Amino acid sequence: MLTVLHPEVRSLVGQFAGGLMPIRLRTDEKYSLIIKTQKEAILAAKMNGGFALYLPALPSTTVTTTALVTAFFDDDDQPLIIRFPLFGDDSFSREILAILKYDEVDIYFFDDQNYEWMSFRTALEDGGSCLTDKEEIHLLTYHPETAKSVHQVLINWFGQRTRDDDDRAIQAVFKSELAPNDILVLDMTPEVNGYQGSTGFRHDSLTRTNPGYFQERDISVCLLRAFKPESIMMNPLRKDTFKEILDHLVLTESVAILIQAKDSPITEAGLSRSLDRKRRATCKEVDDAIRQINGAARYLGREAVARLVVGGKDVEVSIGRRQIIGLAIVKELFDDEGDVYATACRKLAGLSGGGLVMDYNSFHAFTHHFTSADAFISALHTLIARMRTGTWFPVKHAVLDGILDWIDNISGQKSDTSTLPSPR
Repeated sequence: MLTVLHPEVRSLVGQFAGGLMPIRLRTDEKYSLIIKTQKEAILAAKMNGGFALYLPALPSTTVTTTALVTAFFDDDDQPLIIRFPLFGDDSFSREILAILKYDEVDIYFFDDQNYEWMSFRTALEDGGSCLTDKEEIHLLTYHPETAKSVHQVLINWFGQRTRDDDDRAIQAVFKSELAPNDILVLDMTPEVNGYQGSTGFRHDSLTRTNPGYFQERDISVCLLRAFKPESIMMNPLRKDTFKEILDHLVLTESVAILIQAKDSPITEAGLSRSLDRKRRATCKEVDDAIRQINGAARYLGREAVARLVVGGKDVEVSIGRRQIIGLAIVKELFDDEGDVYATACRKLAGLSGGGLVMDYNSFHAFTHHFTSADAFISALHTLIARMRTGTWFPVKHAVLDGILDWIDNISGQKSDTSTLPSPR
């Protein structure tokens, strides 16, 4: 496995929020490629024996440029994708283009928790992308507004792509395994097991037939990026009934964040479900999560001191003057159902701090970027204020805007005081 043979890669993967990362291993002349993405995309690639890379020719105001869409086909029409703007003054972009001109490349797949699941020597079969066109392609110079524009153009282009566009994609076809991919992870590192309610270890696998156990621990690890371990309680139980009130309770001096997640199995059968079934499942999961958050808020609000059991230990919680914020997390949200999610957010309006609905991947990106309690809470307040206008604003767009502004303003240095777009 890559991180066993090259342990120096581990920290690079951990710092990388996600996407495609070119890497040159020690004395190798050619680049290898790390893909860090959601488990569903990795499993889809495994099922299909590969994935597709689209490099459309995109007209700009002055030249013809391009950008990259990487597609993992769990659904023929609307696969899971990674969008990647390409810029002439960005080394990642130049290295990605160099890789896409190879006949074959070694590819390593990591999930959002930095676990490596599979690796393949992969043939790159170009069906006629813009790299083979006679028309000259010019990469644009990086600017945050340009990056936002390219992301939107890619969303529109990919949604309207034709059969010819599919035929012209670069097909990444797995040829041979670089390491066994039937893997079970057992993680006992203190850094990911320090929260209240932890057993001191976790196990994981690429497929998940019982997703609750795994997602709860994924969310705990995400929360550890921003909050102290003692602030995070996983699976708190009422002491009087020993019933779980919700997945996570996060307490700071100013807020109580009530988090309920709902997930679906990650299996080949689950990925193969129709898009309509996935949409209906998401709506039900959102409603169920909100119902549980509101129930937990009522219980905590009416008890001057709530007596809980967390990880087998008695814990007393007094909400006091803390604002209560609800956060419902589901596997995926669909961009064209924003009105449904905006309505769902209004069901959390009775909480003193309001609430939000997020998909898990946006939550991962959110915690990867807002890496202190103050920054995380401030960003939540900003998003909730925006949602209260009655218009759905996808969290992933807010994270993108925040990251691009952060890159522009901080010149690449990590900051705990990142900003989001102001409410309108």
